Amino acid sequence: MKKILGESHRNQVVLFDPACASQNIGDEIISTSAQRWINPLFEGDFIMRVSTHQKMSFRYRRYLNDSKAYFVLGSNLLKSGMLFGFRQWDVSLVDTLQIHDAVLVGCGWHAYEKHVGAYSALLYRSILSRKLYQSVRDEYTKAKLEGIGFSNVLNTGCATMWGFTPDFCESIPRQKAANVITTITDYNQDPARDEQMLATLLNEYETVSLWLQGNGDRKYASSLPSFVKCELIPSTLEAFDAALDASNTDYVGTRLHGGIRALQHRRRALIIAIDNRAREKRHDFNIPTLEREDMDRLGNWIEREEATEIRIPIGEIEKFLEQFK
Repeated sequence: MKKILGESHRNQVVLFDPACASQNIGDEIISTSAQRWINPLFEGDFIMRVSTHQKMSFRYRRYLNDSKAYFVLGSNLLKSGMLFGFRQWDVSLVDTLQIHDAVLVGCGWHAYEKHVGAYSALLYRSILSRKLYQSVRDEYTKAKLEGIGFSNVLNTGCATMWGFTPDFCESIPRQKAANVITTITDYNQDPARDEQMLATLLNEYETVSLWLQGNGDRKYASSLPSFVKCELIPSTLEAFDAALDASNTDYVGTRLHGGIRALQHRRRALIIAIDNRAREKRHDFNIPTLEREDMDRLGNWIEREEATEIRIPIGEIEKFLEQFK
């Protein structure tokens, strides 16, 4: 049976990586942040990255069989219905023949959902470790997993936030910058309010730069009247990082992880909340957000002086990482 499933790979660590084969650079922000914390714990091992977005063949899974550890690098890839429809982590019960005891690293739930289906519950209980601590990014996800029998779940927040200590947050400016970088979201459109956001930013800042984080953002952004007045940042993480470092800039936009990346670069940031991810982060960790329905208040936030006071669960983060040392 072992020969059919594949050889042992006890010196290999498998990373289920949302950045591989992704059309959203936010997945790269999540992945690089998680690897910053996980990879140093396994310096003597071979690190293998596998896309969470793509289905694996049985033959390919043979290369993953009996690995030392399996990590799922964040993103909102857990959901109540894994049997049918779209899956951001494209796994099934067949995969559990060769993949087991996987560990979540700051993962979240796909959306606000009701009852977790029987198939999904069985799949998660089969593929996720019941002994090692699981790391999730908010209380909602923690409650969902506890509801199907997991007692080993820690709410650590997303790995993108693990460096946001009080001293780090204190280093983020409190006052308005001269320039701003913004983002929009192609799959969650509100043309009237998104145009209002761009128009407000153009009125408040010397320059407005638009970073196109997702593959469909350009098409949507170009339909908004204020698009032609914005400078464009190429759709790479390197270009975004360079723009954040190059000028005196704030960040205001609908892309959650664009805002998180700006905070990582010690930039004053406001995330326009358009889904459960930003709302849960605000509730649990005080990430700076503004509901898109409250766009009339954007100008007030830009002008006022305000500290960034993110509250990360340092004890839970240390408890999660310590188990691998």
